[in-house]
Amino acid sequence: MIGSPQTERTGESHDIPPTASYRSLARTFLMRLCVAVTLALLLVVGVELFTYWRGVENQHSMGPEVEAAVVQGTPEEREYWKEQQPAQKVQYEPYVLWRRAPFNGSAISIDADGVRRTLHNHCDASTFTVWMFGDSVMWGWGSPDSETIPSLVAADYEKAGRQICIVNYGEKGWANTQELFELIQELKHADHKPDVVLFYDGGTEAFTAYENRKVDVHSNYLDFKNYLEGWITEKKSGFSYLTRSNTYHLLENIAAKVAPKKVTNDSRISESDAETWSRAIMQNYQENMDIIDLLAKQYGFRPIFAWYPNMAVGHKQLTADEAVLDRRLKKRFPGMDLVYRAAYEKCREVSRPDLYYLGDLLDETTVPLYRGIAHLNVTGNQMAADRLFQILENPTHPVIAKNSITKTSSAQSSESKRNQTEP
Repeated sequence: MIGSPQTERTGESHDIPPTASYRSLARTFLMRLCVAVTLALLLVVGVELFTYWRGVENQHSMGPEVEAAVVQGTPEEREYWKEQQPAQKVQYEPYVLWRRAPFNGSAISIDADGVRRTLHNHCDASTFTVWMFGDSVMWGWGSPDSETIPSLVAADYEKAGRQICIVNYGEKGWANTQELFELIQELKHADHKPDVVLFYDGGTEAFTAYENRKVDVHSNYLDFKNYLEGWITEKKSGFSYLTRSNTYHLLENIAAKVAPKKVTNDSRISESDAETWSRAIMQNYQENMDIIDLLAKQYGFRPIFAWYPNMAVGHKQLTADEAVLDRRLKKRFPGMDLVYRAAYEKCREVSRPDLYYLGDLLDETTVPLYRGIAHLNVTGNQMAADRLFQILENPTHPVIAKNSITKTSSAQSSESKRNQTEP
């Protein structure tokens, strides 16, 4: 019926401009979009914080062998584990890539050059000087300054009534080629040249081949390679930075766990692989030895090369805790023991007067020694230090024999002069 209220109301609704309706819809959409974006942002921030917290927790988590060391260790050893994480910081170093950042603690002390403190040292221009190179085993992972191999060797000299100056150039994850580069740098710049240069190797040479399927590379070679090759890409516009977020890594881990695991022949380590790599490892190591021998003749020091003992190659009777550690390592790094054993067997076969095989040093020991595949407690480090002390006291190398005779003759001459002047 024309003119009825219903008709009038209907007519009024048709009088609303379309633009007003669009504006209302747009406002509603934008409001909902803002709410959705805010919720998504809060979710991302929450996930980032959670994954960051989990990462920090994992960094500070300790294996059972470390927990036992904290509970059963001396006050100095317990202090080491408090300082161990903050002392892990490294900084870029030319040619060798990384070196420890300076750290001044009571159990861990690292100077401005990244060199860890050695106790029982007596360093001056006339003191018998030994430079020691190696990976974290030489550096002293798990040990306070007083219990590292260099400190214990210096203590052996002190007990023998003689002075020595030892510089601990060990660094975590260093391979022998990195040690060679560091030696060259130090020889170029050091005022006081060494009488002996000792290399304590073996484990990293085998592990880097296992880790990278390639010989004569440094630790984490593929990570460095991928980062450097992606560096230019990251500087360009894009979203590649998102791949470095905690959330991205979390999603990667979830995908890896959910996806069906495909074990291919390429991912397995065969005895043939281990044999091939071991030959290349030893060839590369001996070529490094040849270069170092040339440096030794030029600078007048005795080179010593020792391959340290480790759980994968020795025949030590493992304790219950060491057996658990051994199983954990084999599960985490399947096939690694094959590479270790093959490389060490090749080392044992090499006959050179300056190369010492210490893979069987701990075979007759039944007490607990291992805190890692090659890291030892103070008892094990003392056994290694005592053996190195014996090697240092055996001057079979012609360069050091000549230097030792010269120093001894000078000392005897000085002593003779003092006897002539004394009443």
